[in-house]
Amino acid sequence: MATSRWIVVGNVDLPGLAHLAERHEVGDLAVYRAGVSGSWPSHPPVTCDVSTMSLVAAPAAPTAPAAGEPPRIRIDEDGVTVGASVLNEDPVHVAVNRARGRFAYFTDPLLAPLILPALGLPVEVRDDPPTVGGDETPLRHVHRVPFGAVQETRRHRDGWTTRTTTPDDPLRHLRRPTRTDGQAAGRAQLEALRGEIRRIAAGRPATGFATLLSGGIDSGSVTMLAAAEGLPVTPYSAGTPWGDEFDDAAELCDHLGLPLKRIDLSEERILAAIPQAVRGLCVTTPEVVEVALTATALYGGAEIAAGEVVLTGYGSDLINAGLYRPFRGPDELIDQTLDSVHQTRFTNELSSRLPLAYGREVHHPFWSWPVMRVALDTAPSAKVHGGREKHHLRLAMSEHVPHQVAWRRKTAVHHGGGLQAGVTKLLTADAPGVDREAVYRACFRELVAAAADGSPDGWDPLRLYERAVAAARR
Repeated sequence: MATSRWIVVGNVDLPGLAHLAERHEVGDLAVYRAGVSGSWPSHPPVTCDVSTMSLVAAPAAPTAPAAGEPPRIRIDEDGVTVGASVLNEDPVHVAVNRARGRFAYFTDPLLAPLILPALGLPVEVRDDPPTVGGDETPLRHVHRVPFGAVQETRRHRDGWTTRTTTPDDPLRHLRRPTRTDGQAAGRAQLEALRGEIRRIAAGRPATGFATLLSGGIDSGSVTMLAAAEGLPVTPYSAGTPWGDEFDDAAELCDHLGLPLKRIDLSEERILAAIPQAVRGLCVTTPEVVEVALTATALYGGAEIAAGEVVLTGYGSDLINAGLYRPFRGPDELIDQTLDSVHQTRFTNELSSRLPLAYGREVHHPFWSWPVMRVALDTAPSAKVHGGREKHHLRLAMSEHVPHQVAWRRKTAVHHGGGLQAGVTKLLTADAPGVDREAVYRACFRELVAAAADGSPDGWDPLRLYERAVAAARR
């Protein structure tokens, strides 16, 4: 069962959280934490790494996280400072009642029903999805701290004041890629990817690793490099009632000398993953939810051994033009790529919140800043050539794996195994004439109601899905 890990900092007592968390006081601030690792320090400041939900050593002074660094919450006796990451994979949320001088920062937006009443704010779910590219959430009065920003709320003699500093966006400086040789660019990306896998594995001689392997080049690259580094890696491939990519995944595993573990996901397990994915993401955009369904089902299953560190190929499509639309010139493809990266700042699709709730340590090596910089510095002509996406990466991988593996046709993660079409068919049967997002929004509303009753976790996912479907049909 998933149990969310979170931290909340407010300038008022939050009695709705008392049964869920440890409570601490730092000056005039109340701090609640659940599942946050590390010992509470004897004196402030207290700093929490939001991406790992762990207490860490506090820097000498609060600063904005550099590209690739995790978001942090720093708590001092006179205030709280949030440093949001450049890509905001793990956002921190804030609710403020300015008229009453009350505020709270929190990492899990579905705690809002237990926080907002203490601030004197109503709990309201938006009727329509929030504005794309903004810091609104599906809950009114709850916003994300802007990406890359440092937001400080401090007590002064006349009350609490908030200052937000937003640094330059590093994506703005990646509009003129310099790597034009496809093979060289692909090799450079594989080397950066190898470096990230080494960083993840450093100092863990007894740790096992798992990869989520489809038949594609992205998870294949991660699996190949993990094996080449001599890591004890087990590839897992998931199939659905509507299809699988077992044969494609097995072809790479046979080449690498690795045993492939096949997992068949049932319709029931996939349906149960829908509210769990919405719970972890706190968004209802169909493609975002559906991309997360396979991983959600696997995180909650018993097939991947407890303690295995999971490596994925997620993020590669976005930085390597894996899902590009027709374009008229190189600048247009650059715009598409950077916009795809930018949009993840608002979708939570690369957040660690969902796997952490299942006790999983998951890494997306393609989404590390050194790998992203190489990819975003690769020219469109190297990425798309002869109508093939990820041409540069395929050129480089063809030096390590069979030609048919390197050049296999692209299948999007949520299309692999017929997942999206199958889920659409199930939802159409359960809620005829209701669009998918309406069902996912209904799931979110049911989750808010459960949280308001004091149970942000611990509900039965299939029953919650059934209630959501019934509500969406009304």
